[in-house]
Amino acid sequence: HSTYCMLGIMKQGKSIFLLLAMALMLLSGCTDKSPALVKTWKMQDFKYSREIPKDMQPAIDRSLNEMRNSFSLTYNADGTYTTKMNNNVLHGKWKLNWNSSKITSTTAQGEQKDYSIIELTDSKLSFEAMEGKDNVIFVMVAAK
Repeated sequence: HSTYCMLGIMKQGKSIFLLLAMALMLLSGCTDKSPALVKTWKMQDFKYSREIPKDMQPAIDRSLNEMRNSFSLTYNADGTYTTKMNNNVLHGKWKLNWNSSKITSTTAQGEQKDYSIIELTDSKLSFEAMEGKDNVIFVMVAAK
């Protein structure tokens, strides 16, 4: 009888071990992409989730061209960031969530905002943000 009990405990132990191994494999697929984020990014493009009226498109194109020339976003390894546009500089803190699908930024004034990451590689960052009532997708490239 005790041998039968030991086999039952060993089978249960194997099941638990397999579940733990599977969980670790799944979690290892959710790698921390912070190192890819830590650099200076320049604006490449932005897109609105809704269609822009044709009469507003020229103003949006001008804004995009200005941002391509004057906007940068730098994420530092210590969890701080700097945003520059023309002569305006903003500082704050950033943090990626557990699976690198969301970045939370906190301004120097303590305002917190979440951004959904669409793509994050060593050379490209695209994320979605709520701007007013619109979703806007920002496409950034690593600064040279």
